[in-house]
Amino acid sequence: MVQATSDAGNVTVHWELDVTDSPLLQILAYVGPCIFGGFGILAGGLLLWLVVSAVLDGDPARAVGIVVVAVLALFSRRYILALLDTNLTDPFWNRYSRRGLIIGSVCGALILLGSAQLHPTAPFVVFVASWAPLVITAAFPTSGHADLAVGRLVVDETEIPLEAINAFRAVSVGTVAVCWLSYTRGVPTASRIIILPSNYLDVVSELIATEANSSNQERSTIGRTERLIAGLFGLGMVGIGPILWLILPPGDGQVVALYAGAMFGLFGLLLLWYAYSA
Repeated sequence: MVQATSDAGNVTVHWELDVTDSPLLQILAYVGPCIFGGFGILAGGLLLWLVVSAVLDGDPARAVGIVVVAVLALFSRRYILALLDTNLTDPFWNRYSRRGLIIGSVCGALILLGSAQLHPTAPFVVFVASWAPLVITAAFPTSGHADLAVGRLVVDETEIPLEAINAFRAVSVGTVAVCWLSYTRGVPTASRIIILPSNYLDVVSELIATEANSSNQERSTIGRTERLIAGLFGLGMVGIGPILWLILPPGDGQVVALYAGAMFGLFGLLLLWYAYSA
C-alpha cells in the first residue's frame, strides 16, 4: 500500500511502494514465477507420462527407475533440501497468492506449449523475456524521503549524493514514476534507479535540479582510448549472436546462437551505451 506524507507546501515528502499498489506492477510480478511454474508443470507432466507409459508397457521397474532418477536429480541440485529448509514468510504471500500462482502457472504452461508450435526455440525466447519483468519488480518494496528544505534525498535508507548527479531522466507510467540517475565518475555506489509515486516526481525533480545547479563540480568523462575500447568490445559482443547464427548449422546451432546473442548482446549494448554516454 502506498504511504505518502508531506508537510505544508510540499517541502518534505515520504513514500512507500510495493507491487500491490499498481495493477500493472502486480501483473509484471506474476510473469516470471508463472513462466517458471509453467516449466514445472510441463516437466511434471512429462515425468508422469513416462511413468504411466512404463506401467502400461508392463515395466514397473522402469517406472520406479524414472521416479528415483528424478528425485535424485532434485536432491543433487539441492532443490528439495532448499524447499524443506525454506520458511515462506507473510511478505511472499502478500505479493503472490496461491490461487494466482496456480492459475498463472497453468497459463504459463499453455503459453510455452503454444510458442513451441510456432518455433522450436520460441519457448526459450519466452523464458528469457520473462526475466525482464522479474528484474523490474525486484526493486520492490521501496521507500524514500525527500526534503527540499535541507536538500536531502534518501532512497531505501541510502542517501543520494545529489551534488554528484550530472543527468536525470524520468518517465511516468500511471501512478508510478521511474527515475534514472547518472553520476560523475568516482562517486561511491549509490542508487541509480528511483521508483516513486508520480505525484511526487515534481518535488524530487526540483530537489535534484536545485542541488545540481548549486554544485560547481564539473562533469568527468572517460578518455578517448577508454571510449574506443569499450565501443569495440560492445560491438564484438553484440555481433556474437548474428555471426554464430550464420556459421552454425540450423536446428541446435541456431538455439546456441540465440542463447549467445541474448546473453552477450545484452552486455554488449551496455558497453556501447557506456562508450556513448560516459
